[in-house]
Amino acid sequence: MRMLTPRQRVILRQIVSPPYIYRWAGLLTTVGLILGVAAVVLTDVGAPTVLATSQGPAVASSSGPQARTVEDAPARGLPGLARPAITASRLAVTSTTTERPTVALTFDDGPNNLYTPAVLDLLAQYRAPATFCMVGNEALVHPDVVHRVVAEGHRLCDHTMTHDATVGMNDPDLMSRQLDRSRTSLATVFDPPAPIDYFRAPEGAWTPALDQMSAQTGMRPLGWSVDTLDWTQPGVAAIVASVQQQVHPGAIVLFHDGGGPREQTVEAVRQLLPWLQEQGYQFTLPT
Repeated sequence: MRMLTPRQRVILRQIVSPPYIYRWAGLLTTVGLILGVAAVVLTDVGAPTVLATSQGPAVASSSGPQARTVEDAPARGLPGLARPAITASRLAVTSTTTERPTVALTFDDGPNNLYTPAVLDLLAQYRAPATFCMVGNEALVHPDVVHRVVAEGHRLCDHTMTHDATVGMNDPDLMSRQLDRSRTSLATVFDPPAPIDYFRAPEGAWTPALDQMSAQTGMRPLGWSVDTLDWTQPGVAAIVASVQQQVHPGAIVLFHDGGGPREQTVEAVRQLLPWLQEQGYQFTLPT
């Protein structure tokens, strides 16, 4: 205090004496809280997201949209475009028989009265069976399309009533009711009801409880090993390349025939079916 002038010493005493000291303490506390909240928000925003693709070899995994982690971080040709990190299913079927070069095609988020029939036309041309993971509400709107899927020898898969990616987070009673409702709604499009063999979690967002619940309702959890990312509409060439680069004997390929514009998917399937045949692949259903 010897270096201070008399005026400065007076000011300093006022600052460190009540009521000023309380005001300074309150101000510093408020600033500290604001900085702390800002640090948490910035940390959350900067956290890396993981592109969930539920690929079998990477199972630790989301539908993904896949945890389904079955994951593939750098979205092929789509930097920064990612689904939330999700938990992989321990029980999900992610490959079919590998005794011969086979591939299983699956289509999510339909049925759609425009894209699903276009896909069915192509599958019929190449005698390729496929599995359709249907959203219950869409199935009720397009029962004729659901009938055609089954009539042409394809497999039905429950994909929840509304494509609810949080279903696995619910309490067991609610989860059970959700799965029972969606499975029953899809099955009773037919008379007598059709069998629903599989369940696929929307966005691949599996949880251990959802694994068990789908099995308890008589449906096998269905995953995939090749994610085309066609839901991002990356272009026909990118969808085709994703399959050509990743396909392997026993692969289960994920496409979408609903949930948005799917012209790119239809054209990609048109190009991939003959290519897969030329590579010696036989089309099959998940086992």
